[in-house]
Amino acid sequence: MTNRRSHPLRLHLGEGPEPTRHATWLELFFDLVFVLAIAQLAHLLHSDPSWTGIIGFVALFVPVWWLWIDFSYYADQFDVDRGPYRLVMLGVMFGLVILALTIHDALHGGSARFAAAYSALRLVIIFLYVQAWRFVPQSRELTQRYTLSFAAAGLLWLLSIITPEPIRYGLWAIALAIEISNGPITYLTIKQVPTQKSHMDERFGLFVIIVLGEAIVAVATGVAETQWQWNSILTGTSGFIAAVGLWWMYFARADESTINWALRGGRLALLRSFIYGYSHLLAFMGIVATGVGVQFAIEAASSGNWGIEVRTVLCGGLAIFLLGVTALQWAAPACLPRRVVVMRSLLALLSLSLIPLTTNMAPFVTVLILSLSLVALNAGDGIPLTKA
Repeated sequence: MTNRRSHPLRLHLGEGPEPTRHATWLELFFDLVFVLAIAQLAHLLHSDPSWTGIIGFVALFVPVWWLWIDFSYYADQFDVDRGPYRLVMLGVMFGLVILALTIHDALHGGSARFAAAYSALRLVIIFLYVQAWRFVPQSRELTQRYTLSFAAAGLLWLLSIITPEPIRYGLWAIALAIEISNGPITYLTIKQVPTQKSHMDERFGLFVIIVLGEAIVAVATGVAETQWQWNSILTGTSGFIAAVGLWWMYFARADESTINWALRGGRLALLRSFIYGYSHLLAFMGIVATGVGVQFAIEAASSGNWGIEVRTVLCGGLAIFLLGVTALQWAAPACLPRRVVVMRSLLALLSLSLIPLTTNMAPFVTVLILSLSLVALNAGDGIPLTKA
């Protein structure tokens, strides 16, 4: 571990012989673990269809997403699939399973357990950046910034374990603000951005598949629990069409060159890359919320629970996805035509307007309107899906 020449931790340099990089088997396995965390977040939202439940879902989705970003970005920079670092990442995956099991009660008396599990994982990412600072000299300025920032935030996470609620939640918010703002500040102010060969665009796409899978599970579960009634089947079919529409909208304009373009561009390109990366949070959250909203709509066919909160989950989830996917595709090198931005904005407004207007409308009609609108929007976009 002390011989730098033979140490397994290396920066993924951009001068390698291969023109592109792809996710390793370890990274695919790592992403799979997040299925449990996403499922727990979806279950949390489904089990509490209230304003408090919606706020709690959003509040917990952000730190879970940020953990995925941190470890995925580290693996994008450095080779963690060699030597002892593979064992470290496997240990992180076990920690993520434990964290996922604390999500349901994180805002209902179990916040200390969530903070403890989260803090342990934060300590691991700090350790990894310390190792990168030691053994990868060409990235030392970058890794020093990340280490100090994450250490300051990690201290707040540790303090939150012994801090009573609601102050504990305030410490979480401050820590997340430090961590999330560190990336743009660091990359826009360091003297030299380390050259690397990135595949984060592919990782984002793979995570989209994961959250879409959770949306499909929510739709199928809703149909199964209503004993295959005609209106639940119609709602479920419309929900599946909506999921296809979300998938199509994201991948029809997916650009696997965005991060590498930003790393080789100027400060403006770097800034746009952070808009691109961070807007994925809205896209991911919107997909999960839309899936749970369709499940609510299916269940409402028999239970009659079609209140404003469950309609907000469905229609608001789609609007959030539209905002996120439009922002991230606008920030990519190809940008977005103004016509597409306008069309998506109009659909987002339509979706939000349906929240107060669908009180007396059958749930399957609402889902059908949204799914057909997505089909029409993708057709009007005019971009064939060639990069799936």
